[in-house]
Amino acid sequence: MGCDKKKDAISKDKAAIYFEAVPADSSGIHFTNQLTPSADLNIIEYLYYYNGGGVAIGDINNDGLDDIYFTANQTPDKLFLNLGNLKFKEITKEAGILIDNTWSSGVTMEDINNDGLLDIYVSKVGNYKNLKAHNLLYINKGNNTFEESAKTYGLDFSGLSTQAAFLDYDNDGDMDVYLMNHSIHTPRSYGSSSKREISDDLAGDRFYENKLEEGIIKFVDVTENSGIFSSALGYGLAITTSDINNDGYIDIYIGNDFHENDYLYINQGDKTFKESIASYISHTSRFTMGVDIADLNNDLNQDIFSLDMMPFDHEIFLKSGGEDTDKIAQIKKNYGFETQYARNTLQLNRGNNTFAEIALMTETHATDWSWSTLIQDFDNDSFNDIYITNGIYKRSNDLDYISYLSNVDFSEYNQTKQNELELKLIEEMPTIKLSNIIFRNTGNLKFEKLTETAGQFPSYSNGSAYSDLDNDGDLDIVINTINEPALLLENKSPEIIKNNYIGFSLVGDREFKNTTGSKVYLFADGKQFYKELTVTKGFQSSSSRKINFGLGAINKIDSVKVYWLDGKIQLVKNLPINTYHRISRNMDLKEESISKNKIETKVNPFIYTHFENTFVDYEREALMPEKLSSEGPVGVSADFNGDGLDDLYIGGARNQAPLLLLKQYDGTFTEDPKNKFTQEIPYEDVDAIAFDLENDGDLDLYVMSGGNEWGEQDASYEDRLYINDGNGKLNRFPASLIKTNGGSISVGDFDGDGFNDIFIGNRSVPGAYGLSPYSYILKSNQKGSFTIVEQFRFGMVTDSQWADLNNDKLLDLILVGDWMPITILINQGNDKFKDETKAYGLADSYGMWNTVAVADIDNNGRLDILGGNAGLNFKIKATPENPMKLFIDDFDNNGQPDPIIFYDFFGNNVPFASKDKLVQQLPYLKKKFLDYNSFSKINSITDLTGKEEKDIMEIKKITELRSMIYLNPGSDNFKAVPLPTEAQMSSIEDFYIDSSKKSKKIIFVGNYLDYTVELGNSDANSGGILNFDATGSLISFEYLPIPNSINARQIIKLEETKYLVLVNNDGAFTFEVLK
Repeated sequence: MGCDKKKDAISKDKAAIYFEAVPADSSGIHFTNQLTPSADLNIIEYLYYYNGGGVAIGDINNDGLDDIYFTANQTPDKLFLNLGNLKFKEITKEAGILIDNTWSSGVTMEDINNDGLLDIYVSKVGNYKNLKAHNLLYINKGNNTFEESAKTYGLDFSGLSTQAAFLDYDNDGDMDVYLMNHSIHTPRSYGSSSKREISDDLAGDRFYENKLEEGIIKFVDVTENSGIFSSALGYGLAITTSDINNDGYIDIYIGNDFHENDYLYINQGDKTFKESIASYISHTSRFTMGVDIADLNNDLNQDIFSLDMMPFDHEIFLKSGGEDTDKIAQIKKNYGFETQYARNTLQLNRGNNTFAEIALMTETHATDWSWSTLIQDFDNDSFNDIYITNGIYKRSNDLDYISYLSNVDFSEYNQTKQNELELKLIEEMPTIKLSNIIFRNTGNLKFEKLTETAGQFPSYSNGSAYSDLDNDGDLDIVINTINEPALLLENKSPEIIKNNYIGFSLVGDREFKNTTGSKVYLFADGKQFYKELTVTKGFQSSSSRKINFGLGAINKIDSVKVYWLDGKIQLVKNLPINTYHRISRNMDLKEESISKNKIETKVNPFIYTHFENTFVDYEREALMPEKLSSEGPVGVSADFNGDGLDDLYIGGARNQAPLLLLKQYDGTFTEDPKNKFTQEIPYEDVDAIAFDLENDGDLDLYVMSGGNEWGEQDASYEDRLYINDGNGKLNRFPASLIKTNGGSISVGDFDGDGFNDIFIGNRSVPGAYGLSPYSYILKSNQKGSFTIVEQFRFGMVTDSQWADLNNDKLLDLILVGDWMPITILINQGNDKFKDETKAYGLADSYGMWNTVAVADIDNNGRLDILGGNAGLNFKIKATPENPMKLFIDDFDNNGQPDPIIFYDFFGNNVPFASKDKLVQQLPYLKKKFLDYNSFSKINSITDLTGKEEKDIMEIKKITELRSMIYLNPGSDNFKAVPLPTEAQMSSIEDFYIDSSKKSKKIIFVGNYLDYTVELGNSDANSGGILNFDATGSLISFEYLPIPNSINARQIIKLEETKYLVLVNNDGAFTFEVLK
C-alpha cells in the first residue's frame, strides 16, 4: 500500500479522527490500477477513462474477517483474503477470478443465491470501441473458490456498466438487482427530458427480478414494467439504496453526471418504482459522482450526501468550469430538467418526504474533484462522519485548457497525426493530486474538516469501502487509486479518544434469509440511534455487512430492535458493549407496522395562481447577484365591505390583474364583482396595505408598484391609492403618486393626530444595482393628502415596520433591506426622526434582510425585533470580521455604475462574478487578464480594477446572514439571538406571530429562487413554527410540510388555525395547524 512518509509522520494529537496508511509490505496488498492511454482508448475517446476502479469488502469464507476485492480498468482485478491483524493474501487465481485486462468498473459483494456465502458481481464496460466484455457473476462455491456464472443467472449484460446494487424490492426474501449503466456523449444523450422514455441497449439502466423464490435460478429483466428509466440520458455514476420514506420497502438513489437529473425511485410495493426526485428534493448536484445515505443528525431519518467537483482552493475555483450560465440553466429547465448545481449536496430528511439541501450551511459543499463518500461513525462518538476520496489524474474542466483545446483544428491532420495530437493534448491536460477529506460530525449539523491532520495525503483516490478489518471496534477504509498502490487506512482514532462502541452481524433464517435492507434501532442513555444494512454505496464499491454504532461515553445499552424486511421485528436486550454481536433472526417474531412521522398540518390549494412575467435582469446588468423584477405576489387581509369578515386582496404581476376576494360566512371566498382591477394589468404589485385614510370608518387600499424592468420614473412604477366609497367599491385616487421601484409600504400615526401616516420604502434604482433609492416618510394632512417630511437613502429597502421601541408613546420606524443593517429611526417628535441604529447595538447587522416583525417575545413589556435574512445556507459567507463587500463605481467610464462583489472564499478574498461575466460588464478587463490563470490570482478590488478602495464611489457590505431575534432589554443595546438551525436553512420572507401572555407562536415561510445560478436557489425552507414560552425561551420547532421548493412570499392568517401562503409564480395554498 502506498503512503507519503512525511505526511504519515504528522502527530495524531491534532485530530479526533486519525487514519494511518498500512504499507503494502506489511499488509500484503499489492494492487495498482495502472492506466496507459493509447490512440484507441484515452480520455478523449472515452470520457470516463480516469474514473478509476472500485472496492468490495465482505467476509467470503465466514471466518469473521472481511476480505477485499479490487477492480482494475486495464489490468486484472484482484481478490485478497484477510488473515487477521491487517495481513492479507492474494488468492485471485486460485479463487477462480478471471485474469484478463477487460475494463472493470464497479463491484458488489452479496449473497445472490441465498446459500449463506457472499458472491461477487463485477460491472464491465463492453461493446464500446475495442472494449469487449460482459458483466461477471462469481458464485461462491465455498473453500475460497468461485465459479463465473453471469450467463447462467441472466446477468451477463454487455454495455456501459458502472455498478450494480442488490436489493429485495418485493420483500420476498431474495435479492433483485438494479444495474446502473452510463451514457457517452451522442445525439441520443442530448435534448428534451422526454427522451428518458426511449430505451438504450448499451447505456440504459436495467432492473432484474430474482426468481429464486419460485425455484428458478435466473434473474429476469423486468425493466420495461418496473418504472425505471433506461435511456441514453442517464450518466449513472452513483447508486445506493435505502427506505427513504420509511414504508418498509427499499428505494433507490441514482446519481447522474451532466444534465440528467438524479433519480429517486420510490418503491411502490407492487414491483414498480416511481421516479420522485422533484417532489422530494429541491435541487441536486450537477455532476453527481459518489452518494451515500445515512442519518447525520440522529433524528432516525436517512439523509443523502452526494459529491460533485467544486474546488475549495480559490485559484483552482476561479480557473475551473462550474455552473451553467443563467441562460443555459433556463434552457435546461424548459427541456424538463430539474435544478442542479456543481457542488456537493447534503439533503437533510425532514421526516415528511421532503428534504432540505444544507451543504452550504454545513460547509461540506466544496471538496474538489471527489469520487466516493462514506457516512459512518469513524471516531465512535455517536455521530456519523463523512469520508471523501479525491483527486483527478487529468483535470478536463480547466478553463485555460478548454480555451486552448477550442483553438486546435483537427481537420488539418490525417488520422495518424490526429491520434498523435490526441495523446499530446492529453499529456498537456492539468493533473492534480488531492488529499482525501473527512468531515467530522460534532453534532447539531456542525462538521470539522480534516485532511492532513487525519492522516490523509494527496492521491488520485476513487472507489472506497469501509470495514473493521482487524475487529478492534473502529472502521478502517480501503481505497482504489489510479497509477499508485491502493490504500489501506487503519483507523487509529481510539488511540486518541477512548470512545465505546457496539457492533452487529445480522443472520437470516430458513424462512427469510435476506438481511440486506434490515434496520437496527439502538436505545441507550435516553437516546435513539438508527442504521440500515446497505452495502452498495460511495462510488463503484460495496462496504462491509457489519453494523457499527459508536457510543461515545455511553457505557450501557438499553435495547436493540431489528426490523427485518418482511415486517417482523426482534427485540434484544442485555448486550455488553465494546464487542460484536451476531443477531440471528428468530422465526417466532411478530409483525409491526413501521411508524411514520406525524403530519402536524394539512395543506390545500387556494383559488389563486401568480403568473410572473418573464424578464431577465442579468441581461441588462450582468453583475447582479439576484433578480429584482419578481418581488410579488402580495396580499392584504381586511374587511373591505364592512360585513365583519376579512376579505382578501391579492396583487398581480405585470400583465395579471389583481384580485379582490370576498369572504363568505362558510369560510370560502368569491371574487368581488364590484372590483375587477382589469385596468391595472400594466403594474407589478410588490406591496399593499389597507388602512382608513380619511377616518370615515371604512378601509382604503394603497398598492405599491415595482418590477425593476423599466427606467426610472416610468409610469409602470406608479403607486395606486384606492378610496373605499363605504359600500366596498374601491375607486382609484385620481392624483399621480410616487413612481419608483417599490420595496415596502407601512402605515402608522407617528405624530399622534389620529390620522395614519405612511412610509414608502424603495427597493432599487433600476439599471444601477446597489445604489440606494430615495425612501420617504409622508405625513397625513388629514384631508386625504400627504406631505413628505423625510426623504433619505438608507438602502435597498425590502420591509418596514412602525413600532414604539422605547415606550415613549411615539411610533418609531424599523427598516430592513439588502446591503443595510436593521435600521432604527427613533421618533423625536415634531416630525423629526433620528438614526439610532448604532445606539441600539445594530451597527453590525448589515444583511440581506427580507422581512421584519415586532413582538414582545420575552414578555418584558418592550417590543423585540424579528428579522428574516438570507440564512446560513448561502454560498457566500459573511461576518463582521470577513464581510461580503459591494464596490460601486463607473469602472469603465461609460456613464453607468458597475456593482462588483468580493467575498471570503475559504480564507481568500475573491470576486463573486466569473471572469466571463466581468468581461461582459467591463470589456477592458479582457486585455488585462488574458487567461484564467492570471485572473485566479486576484484577491482585491485593486487587483481587479486598479482602483484603491478609498477612491471607489461607494462601498457596501454584509456582515450578518442569520435570521435573528433582537431582544429589547429596555436599555439601548438590543440582545442578538439567532433563530435555531432549522430556521437558518434558507431565506425567511415573512413572519406571522400568534401571541398570548403564556406563549408565542412564530410561523415563518420563505425561500428565494431568484438568485443567479452562481449563487443558487435558496430553497431549503419548507416553513416552520417556533414555539416560545413566556420567558422567550424556545420550546419546540415544527416543520410545515408545505410543497417543496416554492418561492413563498407572504403568510396571512385566515382563521383561528388556518393560514394562507402566497407563492411567487405558482399557486397559493392554505395550511391548517392541527395542534
